[in-house]
Amino acid sequence: MTLPKRSFLHHAVFWVPTLYLAMGIPFNVINITASSMYKSLGVSDAKNTVALGSVIIAWSLKPLWAAFLDMYRTKKFFVIAMEVLIPLLFAGVAMSLPLPGYFQISIALLWVASFASSTQDICGDGIYLTSLDKKTQASLAGVQGMFWNLGKILATGMLVSGMERVANAHGWSLQKMWSGVWIVSALTMAAFAVYHIFLLPTGSIAHRPHSTKQVLEDFVGSAKTFFHKRAFWGMIAFVFLYRLGEGLIMVEGRLFIQSTTASGGLGLTAGQVANIDAVYGTVAAITGGILGGLFLGKIGLKKALPFLGLCLNIPHFTFVYLSHYGAANHGLAYSVIVTMVTIEKFGYGFGFIGNMVYMMQQFAPGRCTMTHYAFATALMNFVLAPTTMISGPLAEWLGFSTFFVVVMFASVPSVWAAYKAPFPLDGDDHKGSSDDEAIGVVITPDDPTRLSAAEQQVQRTAGRASVYAMINILAILILDAKTLGSLQGKAAGNGRIEFGLLVACAALKLFLSLRTYQFANQAVAESAACPGNAYLANARGAKIATWICAVVTVVILLTGYRLGM
Repeated sequence: MTLPKRSFLHHAVFWVPTLYLAMGIPFNVINITASSMYKSLGVSDAKNTVALGSVIIAWSLKPLWAAFLDMYRTKKFFVIAMEVLIPLLFAGVAMSLPLPGYFQISIALLWVASFASSTQDICGDGIYLTSLDKKTQASLAGVQGMFWNLGKILATGMLVSGMERVANAHGWSLQKMWSGVWIVSALTMAAFAVYHIFLLPTGSIAHRPHSTKQVLEDFVGSAKTFFHKRAFWGMIAFVFLYRLGEGLIMVEGRLFIQSTTASGGLGLTAGQVANIDAVYGTVAAITGGILGGLFLGKIGLKKALPFLGLCLNIPHFTFVYLSHYGAANHGLAYSVIVTMVTIEKFGYGFGFIGNMVYMMQQFAPGRCTMTHYAFATALMNFVLAPTTMISGPLAEWLGFSTFFVVVMFASVPSVWAAYKAPFPLDGDDHKGSSDDEAIGVVITPDDPTRLSAAEQQVQRTAGRASVYAMINILAILILDAKTLGSLQGKAAGNGRIEFGLLVACAALKLFLSLRTYQFANQAVAESAACPGNAYLANARGAKIATWICAVVTVVILLTGYRLGM
């Protein structure tokens, strides 16, 4: 692909920073600033985390519609369209705050905004990848990440703390203050839209699909091969478990700091929490990420991963310390709170790098590397939705001091996953043809060209079993989690419809379980032609995953019955 020459003003330094700043602002306003707003307006932690936890799902679903965006217009068109739509939605949130039903209205608007923001992310990344050569991409990678994080600092730190000072100076109500936050965010995004009309490149499309059928065929083809990887379920277990503890603390940790001392919190204002998280926390996370990357590069991923898992999870103990002081109503100096949160965020940044590099080096490589990496990151984010949703109700039920002890226990599977993570591509020195290398294709041990016909058959059949088992898991993470979330706060006897939905989902999962076992047993029978086949482990993993889903489904039905009936 020959990249067109552009004028000086269209140089990447004029649009890469603004593009990623514009991508960072809505993501953080929706997922972080909104939680502080609801907290200060008196929304319970349970309602807060359940609602915003479900909104996170939009960024996990990106691979489902990404290919459809190439069917129409240009990447620039969709970026600017979303940068026009997002301000309208943010303004709608601001106008909804004085209304009696503001919570339901604003959450509905944020749902739409989350899909708009994720679409902006897809096409913004697409412009970056197709408008710049690899050398320029590499040289601007740091700028890309820095300005996305600057968006977080501006949207969740400086904006909130600045508005809080203005509100205090003029005697504004909390509703007026938060309306100001959303209006300023809307105006900022609208300004980016105008700027990008003139300076953002169009972004090329290497392959424009001509029909929905073609998009679906390409998607299904790449999705199938995702389930053909050896050690598939071991890698999935790592992806699901590595951030388990973090999912519980991600939103609830901030809400705890903002909670009143009477309720066991630390009693900080929304502006103080915003400064800690967005400024000190972001700097600590970036520093941790840089040092974690250097550490990983020094000793290699396989040796570094267990230590990175410990660094990600052990710092959660800082919240145990803070919550026990909060429960004792001792009160803590602001500097102590800043120090504890900074330690936790540094550990997060240091350990998180292991998750991303593992998916890049072990899960993604193959003929569909970018697609498989997108699938892996989507599955990783799916786990954050139910853990975020359950964190609020769990904290309210247990109390903060006990809740953060539970978080420490929930971190044990994360550390275990880091120690037991499989490395199926280690030691494989096979290289593809020169043509493959020229276009960046990696020929892994799972590639059909390296397998016998019998091995390919077992691989495909075990892959089908894994597909049904994964749909079973997603039904729990999406359908069951959303339905249980909608039962929160309902009076007994008013949740019959939701309980009926849980029963219907259980019936669907029973069908999926039967299909999983059918194909898993078929894979076992087919393996007689190739003893020691590596893909039998995938069939066994699909069965184990199905049994785990069955146990979780029973717990979900019992919980749904207690809440809804």
